[in-house]
Amino acid sequence: PIYHIFIAEDLLDYIVRLVGATRSHPMILQGASPRATLALTAMAKAAALVRGRDYVLPEDVSLVFGDEVPHRLLLSPRAEADRSFDPASELLERVPAPRIS
Repeated sequence: PIYHIFIAEDLLDYIVRLVGATRSHPMILQGASPRATLALTAMAKAAALVRGRDYVLPEDVSLVFGDEVPHRLLLSPRAEADRSFDPASELLERVPAPRIS
């Protein structure tokens, strides 16, 4: 069967802002591409489906962000040397998630 998973405009904007934040972070030399935005959206929809929903929540985006985006980044030498630097966690904290009611 084909599933239609709904994603609100606010969540699409959140995904764009998260990926965009990778391009302006001082510890990231090369941020994620527009293709990462598409992949993150698809993975958030998949997470919603696996969790038994036909709609995406901010938690779905957060759940998959750490697996979908960091490998697409080119970190600065300083970030590479800093073992405590976690770009996914830091970006999820910096970029506010929308409140979906």
